[in-house]
Amino acid sequence: MATERALEPEYEVPTDGPEATCPYCGRPFRSDRYATFHVGVEHAEECTDAEQEAFDEERDDEEYDLFTFHFKTAISVFLVYFLFTFIYALVWAG
Repeated sequence: MATERALEPEYEVPTDGPEATCPYCGRPFRSDRYATFHVGVEHAEECTDAEQEAFDEERDDEEYDLFTFHFKTAISVFLVYFLFTFIYALVWAG
């Protein structure tokens, strides 16, 4: 019985935020978005069409957000590189 208790993960769910749980395994989540991702990844074979569609929409939104982050990061790196090159040209070549 002690080994069964040791294998069960313990979760700390904040009481001040919205709470969602997985309808299949009962795992608590901080938001519905996290629960949607969990259901789509961990319970893909069991989930309903509506849950799969919600997961697909959330995944598309996440991919767009990730693309935007990568784009902004690449532009920032380029601008920093250009700035240092420009400053180097002014200071050392001048």
